[in-house]
Amino acid sequence: MIKEMPNIWEDKNWAAYKERYNIDKFESKANQRQIEIMISRVELPTIRVKSSNDKWVFLHSSVDPVKEAKKIADTVSGDPGKVIVVFGFALGYLVEALLETVDERNPLFVIEPDRDLFCAAMVARDLRHLISSERIYIVPSDSAAQIKADFFLVYDAAKYKDIVMTGLVGHQTVYADVYAHSAKYIKEIVNAKLLNLATMIKMGSLFESNALLNLADYCTHPGVASLFNRLEGIPVIIVSAGPSLNKNIHLLKEAKGKAAIFVVGTALKALEKWGIEPDFIFSIDPQPLNYEHFKGVKVGGAALVSEIQSNHLILENHQGPIFVSGDVTILRWFGESIETKGKIESGGSVANNAMTAAYKMGANPIVLVGQDLAYARDGHSHASGTNYEKNIYSGGENYAYFPIKANDGGKILTDRSFYQFLTFFENWIEKYPEREYINATEGGAFIQGTTVMTLQEVLHQYCQKAVDVQKVIQEAQDAFEVPSLEPVLEKLEMRLRDTNKTILEARNAIKRLKQLEKACEARQAKKMQQHLKAINKIYIKFENDPYIREVAERFAHRDIHNVMSRTHAAGYSEKDDFHAAIADYTIYYEKVLSGLKVVEDLLHQCIEKFRGKMCNGQ
Repeated sequence: MIKEMPNIWEDKNWAAYKERYNIDKFESKANQRQIEIMISRVELPTIRVKSSNDKWVFLHSSVDPVKEAKKIADTVSGDPGKVIVVFGFALGYLVEALLETVDERNPLFVIEPDRDLFCAAMVARDLRHLISSERIYIVPSDSAAQIKADFFLVYDAAKYKDIVMTGLVGHQTVYADVYAHSAKYIKEIVNAKLLNLATMIKMGSLFESNALLNLADYCTHPGVASLFNRLEGIPVIIVSAGPSLNKNIHLLKEAKGKAAIFVVGTALKALEKWGIEPDFIFSIDPQPLNYEHFKGVKVGGAALVSEIQSNHLILENHQGPIFVSGDVTILRWFGESIETKGKIESGGSVANNAMTAAYKMGANPIVLVGQDLAYARDGHSHASGTNYEKNIYSGGENYAYFPIKANDGGKILTDRSFYQFLTFFENWIEKYPEREYINATEGGAFIQGTTVMTLQEVLHQYCQKAVDVQKVIQEAQDAFEVPSLEPVLEKLEMRLRDTNKTILEARNAIKRLKQLEKACEARQAKKMQQHLKAINKIYIKFENDPYIREVAERFAHRDIHNVMSRTHAAGYSEKDDFHAAIADYTIYYEKVLSGLKVVEDLLHQCIEKFRGKMCNGQ
């Protein structure tokens, strides 16, 4: 039970919490864990909780909790450019001490795994200065999804170069499982952010350019949502291109007509080689190389499920049924002018998309084949017959390549990208455990939450009844009516005008920055203020631009990221070099300007495609 304390702070603390996080007061769950708030020797509140072995553990010192907190805080490196992850809020003493010792530009991300304990703290002390601080982000939860979602919002790869973890020893003892998992969650988000950054640097412009080139097809084909719940209770086999596919690809012929066969684009040629026609082909990758997986392949009646940013040649050349999905920036331009097509979540791999689509279509069981998520022990990354069949990793274990548990019980080598895809699979299965997930890869990485079986066992146990997947596809296609394209065309023409205006603003900013540099060199204070005011006005316009600026930035993501990183680094420095600052902002506007010109050209192409479809009666 929670020991009674004078209730003078609770309402004020919860009011501050509501204002800071927009979350109403939540109630303590009685008797979930025994908690006692006590008075320390120095007359300050301290707290202890009863652990799982029925022993009392102090989370703060019973003598002087402030002194103890300062001692821990002094061991934490508080140099700028770091996120400080604190495990355990308790009564807030350690967080209070860290505010004093770490650089004020470093955020404190605080995980309090016991909501009862957090409720008790709201009664025990005045915590308003901690709750209201913009430097602190408190997560009162042991939920993996909550911790990950909140840390995703806090962590910025351009601002922060390091993660420092600290916390209360008592918390690490009493909540050992959550503590261990929290470190894993933080690592996963950092990994995901870095991979996302690398992806955007490599392919950000391709996302937007293909989305615009595909927009007319996106509007004139049914969404993947039209397939949701149409495969209820039907087994789905998702075929990926991992090296273990060589072991059982021949068995997939037996599954045709008795299960829905989903294939990722990378594995398409391998299936064609064996004369296996899939029911659905999935594509998300915008790179030109992605089209090479499809080029020249006869897909029969297979339906394409394509994200809007997938390479535009794939949609343009597919001869069978098409279903679309997507969640890219440009779709926000159109509001309700474009119908909702449905979303299939992904961790970055097209196989992730295929699995979430199978789930939303109602499939059960969901069977993974060729989903190695690792390198074969001979170093191969992909199966025979694919465009990557000759890719072999011959190096050893290092920072980028590391061992994980294999399906055969041993260890196998993976990399950061494969590991992110693996994490997505495991998180999804944990969140949606009501379906049966079977890993029939017969090699590769172990996926937590799946049942490991051979494909032959799957066929014998689950694939004995005839299923008509083509009928499902045809019914969804027949139910779709092409909407009027006129409202979308009108919005495109508006966005073209917006782009032209933003081009003029970017040119004006570059001109003003040159004038500002001259004024700074001549120490003309009045002119400096005039130019700064004009530049700031343009910057505010850019920041508040709801349509064009974010898309234009995708065409120069690497340079803009480097500029932002240097800007944050300069903010951590004692030196103030106006030449460097002006140079960085000039680079920013020059790069955005080049992106705006590409967007302008793409909009012209997109508008012509729409006019062409309208002339053809679509």
